[in-house]
Amino acid sequence: MRHIALGAATHPFLRDHAIAGTPVVPMAMVLEWFTAAALAWPQCPNTLVLRGVTALRKIALPGFHTGGDQCEVRTEVVDETLSLMLVCGKGVPHHRASAARFPLPVQRRPWSVLRDLRPAVRSSPYDDGVLFHGPSFRAIRRVSGISPSGALGVVVGVHALGWPDGPWRLDPAAVDGGLQLATLWAAQAIGAATQPQAIRECRVRSRGPITGPARCLVRKRRTSTLDAECDIALVDADGGLVIELLGVQLVTRPREGRAGR
Repeated sequence: MRHIALGAATHPFLRDHAIAGTPVVPMAMVLEWFTAAALAWPQCPNTLVLRGVTALRKIALPGFHTGGDQCEVRTEVVDETLSLMLVCGKGVPHHRASAARFPLPVQRRPWSVLRDLRPAVRSSPYDDGVLFHGPSFRAIRRVSGISPSGALGVVVGVHALGWPDGPWRLDPAAVDGGLQLATLWAAQAIGAATQPQAIRECRVRSRGPITGPARCLVRKRRTSTLDAECDIALVDADGGLVIELLGVQLVTRPREGRAGR
């Protein structure tokens, strides 16, 4: 069991990921915590693959400025599979996932740039209200192109955005930047603001923070009037895959407020 204290002193950057003044934990941080718990598992494979990452309910932090809030990652091993559950408050489940000792073969897949990309219309991705992020979460440095088929951009990570030193098992700032780019794509593809609900597979190709800007590729899987699904990859300056998020489901945000990532 891994306990996590969340407050202004420990996670100051979360004040820039808030709804109506209340910080909300982004899915990228959940991936960080699940990765940390899986890597602590003695039977964790060399190539970590988190499967079935699902948001059951959002994680609002009402005590962020007044002493903090508590969450914990609970783990259970069944038949060489590690089940992960993030619970908050009085044991309420918020996210779940799993990792296997012997994951299915993880193949490298081509991540070529889509040919139908068009230049982004706005100078900043944070201008039109689709993204609500404050300075500590403005990971997108450039949107190189976007189309119904996907998107291409450049994101930065925890170091560039001034987040506290880790230890970080992933780069949650850069991962959130990838999810932000996917949200921009979904806004054009289905005409609605969305939030990530589930990730079929999170393939951790490289551990720890990125050392510089990374290229982010978003590729469409499907769309409907209520949701969209895509794949996301982060590629470092040397052309190496950092992380792949496959089968990312983006669902329309509630009308009553801006939902968190």
